[in-house]
Amino acid sequence: MENIIIGIIFLGALAYLGNIVRKNFSVSNKAGCAKGCASCGAIDFDKIEASLSSKNEL
Repeated sequence: MENIIIGIIFLGALAYLGNIVRKNFSVSNKAGCAKGCASCGAIDFDKIEASLSSKNEL
C-alpha cells in the first residue's frame, strides 16, 4: 500500500516538473520572461515604430 502512495506522489511530481518545462519552452511565452506575467514590460515594437514615425512627420 505504501508503494502505491509513493508511486502516485512520484508521478505527480514528474507531471508538475514536466509542466514547468513545457511552459518554459512553449512559443507563447517568448515575448517576456519565463514567468509569463507580462509585468516586466515586454517590448512592443509596433508602438515604438508608430511613435517614431509620428515624430518624423512633425
